[in-house]
Amino acid sequence: SSSRSSSSVASRAAVLAAACVVAVGCAGARAVDAATTTGKPELNTLVTSRARVFSAGLDPFLEATAASWFENLGFLALESTTRVGAGVWGGAAFSSDASLATSYCLDVDVDTTTVDNYDFVSWLPTPSVIEDLFEDYPDAKVVLFESMVSEWYAHAETQAKSAAELGDACGCASGAIRSSSSACGDETYHYCDIYPCMYERLFGSEVPDEETWKSAYIDRVREIKSAIPVDSLLVVPMTTSTHSHAHAVKIAKVIGEFLSITDDVDAFGETYPFTTRNLIGMSLDAGARFWIVVCALIATWVMFFCTKRSPVRKFFRRLLR
Repeated sequence: SSSRSSSSVASRAAVLAAACVVAVGCAGARAVDAATTTGKPELNTLVTSRARVFSAGLDPFLEATAASWFENLGFLALESTTRVGAGVWGGAAFSSDASLATSYCLDVDVDTTTVDNYDFVSWLPTPSVIEDLFEDYPDAKVVLFESMVSEWYAHAETQAKSAAELGDACGCASGAIRSSSSACGDETYHYCDIYPCMYERLFGSEVPDEETWKSAYIDRVREIKSAIPVDSLLVVPMTTSTHSHAHAVKIAKVIGEFLSITDDVDAFGETYPFTTRNLIGMSLDAGARFWIVVCALIATWVMFFCTKRSPVRKFFRRLLR
């Protein structure tokens, strides 16, 4: 009888664990689906209005931070070829959108309408086509996160090496066969359509060359500052080095006030400090972390504690007597 009871408990626990895993999987699928819809997420606390923002910065680490930060406000963001929107349970959801990049590399004239649905657009090829974007969206605001040239080059070189590795894997070299791997694109584009094009056209070469790239960076920053009207451009001197919370709050307040997206700048800055970091992959929101912990605990219980014959259970029972 006790054996049947233990078996019944184990069965129920196994079913519960399986249901938990399925629930998390479904939530993940819903998060991905949320990133592919055309609707925009709701604005978050203290954010009173949307603004169309183009980020003309050339530092990949800062642009990744900015895309995440604007998404956290409730903005729909495009970071190069990645659409960053709100997840179902909070957090961010990511999907692919290379329409601006492919137009830049393949068309005679870039199709700026590809970004019409986005609130925030950044990273390559945005700094290359910022004049075209601003001409077609004259009410937009341009933010230029400007880092020191030596720090910028270190970040750009790292990013370019990663891009080159993917290019090799996807068959982007001359004469190579293009890979059909999902990592190399989707039904709308192939990675080789945009690489090495975006790097060559902006920096002058596919492979990082310190002198050439630094010169291109300095020249392009100068051109952007000259091309965009002063009242539409916010230049934010930045570094990815660790800085204080007060500094992160100050940056957020400056951006919020410039874009006129909040009625309480002080509270806005404290709520959304602009903390620089190198973002890689998808962050886990509180809901996802909660379910992962729950599933881990249930799985542990199923494996070690739910049957009376389990040696682990026997050990802890003796230990706790």
